[in-house]
Amino acid sequence: MGDIVRSQCRLPRELNEWLIERAKQEARSKNAQLVVELRTRRAELEDEAVCKGCASDAPTLPMLREEVSEGD
Repeated sequence: MGDIVRSQCRLPRELNEWLIERAKQEARSKNAQLVVELRTRRAELEDEAVCKGCASDAPTLPMLREEVSEGD
């Protein structure tokens, strides 16, 4: 249990019920389902951050239009 931290949290009732239902559908414990949901959300946020970084490197549309008109 070296990399595992014991934690206690409070959840709104409807979120707890949703988590229990998801865990049943996936044949997991509620705790295991919570870990899956958190990891999934973390991956989504990390992907969004990477995409935002890529978007800032890309030329904007007005720049593309200028490049096209200069070549005409």
